[in-house]
Amino acid sequence: MSPFHQVAFELREDLYSEIKHLTEQEKDSFFHDVLLDQIKKRKSRDMQEKMKHGYLEMAQLNAQVCREFEEAESEALTVGELVLAAK
Repeated sequence: MSPFHQVAFELREDLYSEIKHLTEQEKDSFFHDVLLDQIKKRKSRDMQEKMKHGYLEMAQLNAQVCREFEEAESEALTVGELVLAAK
């Protein structure tokens, strides 16, 4: 079994006219490069969307944790100010 697969698709005339002067090997290389580039871009966009979704999911939890420790942080600041004032 060949490690390669052939894919057939149609191009509009204006697009084809941009590449019709290329040899078959150049066309293969061109489409290979374009396809790899688009796959990389799609994977990057997908990862960004997953990260965005994850950060948005965690935002509410993070805000709740901040509220829970607000009093402790305020107390620590007050104690720290008292220690510095006593010096």
